[in-house]
Amino acid sequence: MTQQSSTSGQWPPGHCLGLQQALELIGGRWTGSILLAVLSGARRFSDIRVAVPGVSDRLLCDRLRRLEAEGLLERHSATDPGLVGYAPTEAGQALVPALRALSEWTTHWRGGTGRESDTGPDR
Repeated sequence: MTQQSSTSGQWPPGHCLGLQQALELIGGRWTGSILLAVLSGARRFSDIRVAVPGVSDRLLCDRLRRLEAEGLLERHSATDPGLVGYAPTEAGQALVPALRALSEWTTHWRGGTGRESDTGPDR
């Protein structure tokens, strides 16, 4: 007989699908880091690029559009032409505890070195 985890029975029906959807949303390469950069105060494209070293401009632009389309970020046009800013939505802010928990888990269980090779293949 197998012993069940003490957390058995605490998950609502459909939890596997819900988790998969959340991971697909923030799990693409750089997506979680970009979201975390905005949640940490980076607002302009150039600030986000500095906060997420290694991400290309094209990929950053693509991920910002996706996060906006998914309702996690809002895009704001500044009064100066060409200046655009991003801010987390309420849904984006609600991910802070989950992102913090994932970051802490990585540090504890995976060493959390922050090396680019730790992020896996490009998705």
